[in-house]
Amino acid sequence: MDIFDLFFGGGVRMRGKTVVHQLSVSLEDLYNGSTRKLSLQKNIICRKCGGCGVREGAQRRCPKCHGTGMEVRIHQLGPSMIQQIQTVCSQCQGQGEWIRPRDCCLTCNGRKVVREKKILSVHLDKGETRSAWQTPCAGAGR
Repeated sequence: MDIFDLFFGGGVRMRGKTVVHQLSVSLEDLYNGSTRKLSLQKNIICRKCGGCGVREGAQRRCPKCHGTGMEVRIHQLGPSMIQQIQTVCSQCQGQGEWIRPRDCCLTCNGRKVVREKKILSVHLDKGETRSAWQTPCAGAGR
């Protein structure tokens, strides 16, 4: 590790939260050992659009607020008197981006993520004790 790694992060990978799932097993399965399957569903970034929610080349910036998420309204109250009001954009609801329905990604429908089902095998050793009931699944979060 050099000095630039300390200042600029050095490729430090962010870890997600630890997820805990309960799996019911019988006393016989704990005594004799067995393998159970666990079905998990998680959100992953859409592979087709790369997580942007629109087809390639489509504009995502809101045409009403120009991507700021805020609208500025100017009202004239009288001669040489004006009132300027800043409100949340009514078209994009403050998101700054607006996707036309015809430009949405067909895989994720503009939501930028898709649900993926993953099945994990959990192996229970013979005579496993209570302290070993937590089974880490390396790489399951990716």
